[in-house]
Amino acid sequence: MKLIILLFLPISWLLGLNECSSLKTGVFKMVTTVEDSSPITTIIERTGDFQYERIKELGLEIKYKVEWIDECTYKLVWVKTIRDGNSIGYPTNQIITNTITKVTHDYYMISSISNLSKENFEGRVEIVKR
Repeated sequence: MKLIILLFLPISWLLGLNECSSLKTGVFKMVTTVEDSSPITTIIERTGDFQYERIKELGLEIKYKVEWIDECTYKLVWVKTIRDGNSIGYPTNQIITNTITKVTHDYYMISSISNLSKENFEGRVEIVKR
């Protein structure tokens, strides 16, 4: 009987991806470590059609438009650099495509690629508030 019930569940549920829709709004935190440097913490606030990213260590705050492609994939399109304290000069033509690959109660895993790079970034994003 249990096997029959499992056959009717969507594959996304079996993979743990049924929670992607719960990540469309909220506050998240990602810590990135680059070789021979201090960790960089990005605070992400996603509300409706927009995402704000704040990186205190770099004095950077960016606003993106969020375009959901499917349940677990979305694009970030640059809208505005709110603050650029270290004069980094963020590339305004960059589009980042993110795929949520795993969702748990405390964090989700993400695979990201940019139209400006061939490298794929894999990262863990902590869920601060849904």
